[in-house]
Amino acid sequence: MIQMILVAAASFFAAAVNAVAGGGTFLTFPALTGVLGMNDKIANMTSTIGLWPGSAASIYPALSEFKRLPRGMLVFYSLISLAGGAIGAILLKTTSVASFKLVIPWLLLLATVIFAFSKPIARWAGRGHGHEHRSLTWTLGVGVIQFAVAVYGGYFGAGIGVLMLAGLSFVGLDHLNQMNALKVLLATMINGVASVIFLFSREQDSKVDWKVAFLMMIAAIVGGVAGMAWARRLKQEYLRAFILLVGVTLTAVYFWKNYY
Repeated sequence: MIQMILVAAASFFAAAVNAVAGGGTFLTFPALTGVLGMNDKIANMTSTIGLWPGSAASIYPALSEFKRLPRGMLVFYSLISLAGGAIGAILLKTTSVASFKLVIPWLLLLATVIFAFSKPIARWAGRGHGHEHRSLTWTLGVGVIQFAVAVYGGYFGAGIGVLMLAGLSFVGLDHLNQMNALKVLLATMINGVASVIFLFSREQDSKVDWKVAFLMMIAAIVGGVAGMAWARRLKQEYLRAFILLVGVTLTAVYFWKNYY
């Protein structure tokens, strides 16, 4: 009972910090592996499914921005994200637990570095890079970047928001709010298609604990909506510092645990 409460609390706070600073996976992943004793692969899949409703709930506040986005762009990047997310999820399903155990510290390291530099990346993305480049070739080039981010998102997912913000900065959108709206939509699609694929997992080492996932979903929805007001009362610098500390600690612990 106490274990489930801890996981629900981690999911609540993860959804809340995702709405403000990102990095929620750094809270749910150790909760699932450390508290419930899941293997790294199943914990990653369960975390993706459990946090997805919180991501989906954040689309609503951005609806007005979607009307300002070119319809063709919206469809193009949505299809790319669905395809990439599906491929990433399938790759995860076919990766053995032993192999994923060796990969996870490097993925955590990558996510930590991305999170550490997320503020300068966001500032750089807001400068309107690529505004003059709206040719088909340029759009396809950015599409390749988005596809790679989507594959990574379906496979692991931590830090995809920052990666997408950087990639979409080259699309030539006029406002950062538009990029954020598109980022939220695409992240929801990537995690959504991955969750559907995980739903049909039949392999023993890829079976998601749906009781845990359902509990996480409820907590994530509450955290993404009600928890947003709480999270915004904190200074973002302190929240980011805490998440970064968790990321660095997790990376060090998993390198030690999985390689020594």
